[in-house]
Amino acid sequence: MRYLLTDTLIAGLPLVPVVMGIYLVIRIRQDFDLTVDGSLTLGGALAAVLLNHGAGVPLAMLVAVAGAAAAGLVTTGLHLMFRIPVILAGLVMSIGMTTLNLRLLGRPSISLGDGGTLFSGLAGLAPDVRDWLTVAILAAFAGVFLAAVGYLLLTEIGLALRATGVNARMARAQGVDDRRSLALCLALANASAGLSGALIVQSQGFADSGTGTGTLLAGVGAVMLGELITRPGGASRVGRVIVAVLAGTLVYRLVLVGALRAGLQATDLAGITALTLVAAVALNRYLPELGRSLRRGSPARRPRGAAATVKEVG
Repeated sequence: MRYLLTDTLIAGLPLVPVVMGIYLVIRIRQDFDLTVDGSLTLGGALAAVLLNHGAGVPLAMLVAVAGAAAAGLVTTGLHLMFRIPVILAGLVMSIGMTTLNLRLLGRPSISLGDGGTLFSGLAGLAPDVRDWLTVAILAAFAGVFLAAVGYLLLTEIGLALRATGVNARMARAQGVDDRRSLALCLALANASAGLSGALIVQSQGFADSGTGTGTLLAGVGAVMLGELITRPGGASRVGRVIVAVLAGTLVYRLVLVGALRAGLQATDLAGITALTLVAAVALNRYLPELGRSLRRGSPARRPRGAAATVKEVG
């Protein structure tokens, strides 16, 4: 049970930024951006190459985030200049970045070798200690990232971003530049994917050209799982978003780690991801209706107070 928990946290916490980025696009912009599949791999590839060439961890991660953000801006440009739908522009970018990522890596997969990482100082520790310190480092990154995004959503820029997603026409009438909001949203979403890619590469010790495959699908499933968990919550909207992203990501990874520990092969994980997404969609669709039906079918409460007392006595 202890190893199931640590494996889930080590595999899940690096994905928190990319799931938040996907949330921003699908829930705030009401759209889908397939660029994240390529930008997660791009972030990991840039970080791995720079670390192997002796660059420091901060520089490698900064370049990874900036490169992925640039991919989001290119997707925005394709949409605005050529009127290509965001989902199709993202697909074009994702396909194009497959070649770019292979060029960067030089081959399908590379090891970090002796390059320093966030976790280099943990190599000589006992396995349990190393695992929990890894979790602590990843949790710190995830926590700072979620706090920063939460703060951004509460600022004037964040409110404008949310307004364009709810009603773009009304937002434009209030002076909000919808084009800039779209560019900010896609750049932020892909920068988040790049950060996840850099964290994943350092935690697993190698970069792979197929790391980002299925990222959007997995992220949508994680978002829906998180929304199921936080549906009854009484926190603020931004607070619910943060909890939903964190909880959904970890529950999604728990499902996959549990499947592996149950004896399934790594090649089965794509199918598990698809089934998890279908289950999340079905639960989001029918669980609220079931709850309303149960409430309508429950017997009405007897009225209390003076009128009820008189009726019972009479």
